[in-house]
Amino acid sequence: MGRIETGDADKREIPMLEELSRSIEGHTICALGDAAAWPVQGVIRRFRNVMEDRIDNADSYDAADYYQPPFTGDAVSPAQAQWVAQMDAR
Repeated sequence: MGRIETGDADKREIPMLEELSRSIEGHTICALGDAAAWPVQGVIRRFRNVMEDRIDNADSYDAADYYQPPFTGDAVSPAQAQWVAQMDAR
């Protein structure tokens, strides 16, 4: 996932990552196996196009476009509301 995030991966790694997560899911006595596999599967299911775009256009990646600023306890700023709206639109 880290290599995909930075654009250093190959598109073929996405299905490999999904297959690996499915081989962990339900095949271990540790409940944390499923807890580790499901988020990866969900990210691939919902954001595969973003992952592929990140790999294709690694030079145009800016983390600020994707990561929400930390919660400070203050009222939601217009910039934070805009970020949430952009993420919902994807």
